[in-house]
Amino acid sequence: MKKEIDKRTSYLGPKGTYSEEAALIHKNQKENLIDPKKNIFEVLESVEKKINFEGIIPIENSRVGTIIEVIDYLIKSKNLFLNKEILVPIEACLITKNKIDSLDYITEIISKPEAINQCNEWIRKNLNEDVILTESPSTGDAVSSLNNHDSSVAAIGPERAAIINEYYIFERGIQDFKNNITRFVVISNNPTKKSGKDKTSIAFDFKTKDKSGLLLAALESFSKRNINLQKIESRPKGTQMGEYTFIIDFNGHIEDKLVIDALNELSNITTLLKVLGSYPRSY
Repeated sequence: MKKEIDKRTSYLGPKGTYSEEAALIHKNQKENLIDPKKNIFEVLESVEKKINFEGIIPIENSRVGTIIEVIDYLIKSKNLFLNKEILVPIEACLITKNKIDSLDYITEIISKPEAINQCNEWIRKNLNEDVILTESPSTGDAVSSLNNHDSSVAAIGPERAAIINEYYIFERGIQDFKNNITRFVVISNNPTKKSGKDKTSIAFDFKTKDKSGLLLAALESFSKRNINLQKIESRPKGTQMGEYTFIIDFNGHIEDKLVIDALNELSNITTLLKVLGSYPRSY
C-alpha cells in the first residue's frame, strides 16, 4: 500500500527559529500545517523521499551569502525544485535564561554558525575577548539549550524563541547589518508553472577550466537575449583547486522560449547544467 505524503511543510526546527517564521508566513500563521525537523538535511530529505509534500529552507543571507550545504544538496538532487521564495528580515537578539544587568557576566555564546557570523562585529565590540562561541544546529536549539546552563551563557536568536522559552532579551538588533535579510525557498518534487513574473536559478560548470572566455560566453547566452541576471556567483567544486561551479539567478521561466534558447546554447560549453527551479520573483 502506498504511503500517504504528509501535507505539512517541513522546516528547520525547533519552534522559535527564523525558518519557523518563514514557514508560518508561507502557511498563513497556521502552526498545524508545519512540521519541524532536526536539521536542514532532514528537511531536504523529507521532501526528496516524499515524506513531506514540501519543505522550506534558507538558501541565502544578504550578509554572509549563499548557504553552501543547501546549494550542494540541490545540485545533486534528482527531483527537487525551487517553487517560491520568502524574504525574512533578521533581527538577532541576545537572549539569557535569567535577567542580567551587565554583559560582563557573559562567558559563552551559543547559536547557529550563520547567526554568530552575522553578529561578529557586535560580539567583538561588546563582549570579553575570550568569550566562547559554541555552534548549535539552529537558533531555536541554541535558545532552548540555555536551560542546561547558568546565567553566564547566552544565545543569539529571534524574539519568538525567547518568548516560547520564557527567557529574557538583553538586547535586540545585535546583527552587524540592520537590513539583514535571509532568503528562504519552498521546495517540492514538482516544478512551478509560469506566473508572468518569474526568476530561474541554475547551476553549471564548464567542460574545460583553462579555456579563456568561457564565462563571457556563458553570460552572452543571456545578454544577447536581453535576459536580466539577478545574481552570479561561483563556489569551489571540492574536487581540485581552480574548479568551480557557477550559480546564476535570472529573470524568466524555464518554459520561456528565450530561456530555452539560452540554456541550449549554454549546454554546448558545460558539463553540468542543472535547473534548480523557476518560481515567482519576490523583488
